[in-house]
Amino acid sequence: MGGGHRRWAVAALALGLHGAARVAGAQTDPLEAARAHFERAVTLFEAGDPRAALAEFERAYALSARPSLLFNLGATHQALHEYPEAVDALRRFLAATEGQRSRQRTEAERALRELDGLMARVRVTCDPATATLTLNGRAATGEVLSVGPGRHVIEASAPGHVTQRVEVTVASGDQPSLRLVLPVVPEPVAVAVAPVVSPPAVIPAVIPVAARVQQPARRPWFTRPWVWAVTGGALAVGATITGVAAVGVNDDFQMRVQTDADVDRIATRGRALAVATDVMALGAVAAGVTALVMLARGDAAPTTTSVSVAPSLGGIGVAGRF
Repeated sequence: MGGGHRRWAVAALALGLHGAARVAGAQTDPLEAARAHFERAVTLFEAGDPRAALAEFERAYALSARPSLLFNLGATHQALHEYPEAVDALRRFLAATEGQRSRQRTEAERALRELDGLMARVRVTCDPATATLTLNGRAATGEVLSVGPGRHVIEASAPGHVTQRVEVTVASGDQPSLRLVLPVVPEPVAVAVAPVVSPPAVIPAVIPVAARVQQPARRPWFTRPWVWAVTGGALAVGATITGVAAVGVNDDFQMRVQTDADVDRIATRGRALAVATDVMALGAVAAGVTALVMLARGDAAPTTTSVSVAPSLGGIGVAGRF
């Protein structure tokens, strides 16, 4: 605090002490308590602890409500560089002592002129306009806030809106303007929870299956009459050919002399052709009989027919089974 400020603050304390002492001598216990707090405040202020002195002055004013204590409060706030609070206390003092002439009023008026030159004025507008303002943690009113040089915290709040907080640093005589827009608090987004639906029971479908038609077993080729008919015809043709060949060989054999070198070969060939002719002739007969039997039975179950040709003592033998 500068020399001038120190002088008027000490003078204020002395004057306040004088006024409080006069009241204390004539009043009851609350004023005695106020006087005790006042004296402690003076001691603390002179010891260089204005913050503690401020608390004692405030208690003394609460007990006595004497205007002279507002003067002392203004001096202590100025010592703490709390210029807006000092201005407020001094203005309240002048209002409470209006029409009076005293040394305290003269000092208060001079102090206010000095403090006005140190103040900065911050114009604050809010959206919404109903927002509540605080300055350095204390409630503030009006659009123009008077602050001393330095850093200050301004906060705006309103129900249903996001609180805005800003720091501003000003020097003496500054007149900045601030606009604080408080966004609406977003409503919580309801998350739709889909109901848990159990999947429908799966009922196996019964699909009628057409009865499989039992297909008749394919008859083996050898149970078909036409097979045996064709076989018999082929064997008959073969027997005819070999028979003709055998007759030709036999004529050639008859014309040969017994000592001819080709006699044995011709005889062997003739016998082979004769045997082949007999076998094929008998096979043709057997095949033909088999075909006739099958045709006679029609759709009856096939009958196994077997024919065997085997040499016997008297020549070729044929055996058959139906």
